[in-house]
Amino acid sequence: MGSKRKRPSLRASDGSVLIQVLWTLAILVLLSLALGYTTALDQRLVSYQRDRLTALYLAKAGYQRALVELERDPIPPANSYLESWAHNPEAFQQVPLGSGSFTVSYAWPGQDGSAGVVYGVVDEERKININTAPKEILVRLPGMTEGIADALLEWRAKHKSLVELEDRPFKVLEELWLVDGMTHEVFQALQPFVTVYSDGKVNLNTAPKEVLMALGMSEGLVAKVLRFRWGFDGIRGTRDDQSFATLASAGQDLNAFVPLTPLEAAQLGNLITQSRLKVASSFFRIHSLGTARDGKISRVVEGIVRRGAGSARSVALVSWHES
Repeated sequence: MGSKRKRPSLRASDGSVLIQVLWTLAILVLLSLALGYTTALDQRLVSYQRDRLTALYLAKAGYQRALVELERDPIPPANSYLESWAHNPEAFQQVPLGSGSFTVSYAWPGQDGSAGVVYGVVDEERKININTAPKEILVRLPGMTEGIADALLEWRAKHKSLVELEDRPFKVLEELWLVDGMTHEVFQALQPFVTVYSDGKVNLNTAPKEVLMALGMSEGLVAKVLRFRWGFDGIRGTRDDQSFATLASAGQDLNAFVPLTPLEAAQLGNLITQSRLKVASSFFRIHSLGTARDGKISRVVEGIVRRGAGSARSVALVSWHES
């Protein structure tokens, strides 16, 4: 009979080596998982930053498109809602470009029944300039109180001496927060109707109801001005819309469209005599939204530009903000 072969016995040292190998493998697996997670996270961050940059340049593309519309606009004696920069969904509403799109728009404020989003550029001359408006105009603005109007005039007078080259105590609209008594509610109510740009005159062709009433127009006169601008159908942005070509003929044109009372004619004439009105605009606010990754990533740029009156229609940047 053959002798039985003995099975090799597992020594203690062999077992410890096996355990060490197993622990090493476990650690390597955990490290590889952590490395994979970190790599995936880095890739997502890189992708996110790339999409943010894409959205930013899409927003800048919208801004450039708005400049094109402003510069190629013909040179009429007046500027109004009828022009391509003011209301142009085809040029400004979710325009596809590359892997995203851009939208140039602004909110139409007010209580005239036509509130909503407008795809285009907003002119600053449709607003009241807080650097030049007297108290009687300021107190008629939405949300404004007599106390805040007095504080605004006091702040304006205090900072006027610091301005040597131009009479512009308020450099940006956000400085209204420095006025005593200013609240979030008042600022939000004022913001759509005030500006720190322009020469202080208001464009009769673009000003909303609240601004026209702040100038001192009666509700009846404001209604007739808006009815003239929106045409017979009373709808903004349709073919029968009209504009005032000159201030000299504004009263006559309006009276021919809808008769004015003697008081209304006097109100309009007084505002023209006091140099409160104009029919053309020079300063424009371009608010452009760029979106990437199916709208999940967005960036906004906003520029204030001044358009020259010469034949070149050159546009100069006055203020710039990215968010």
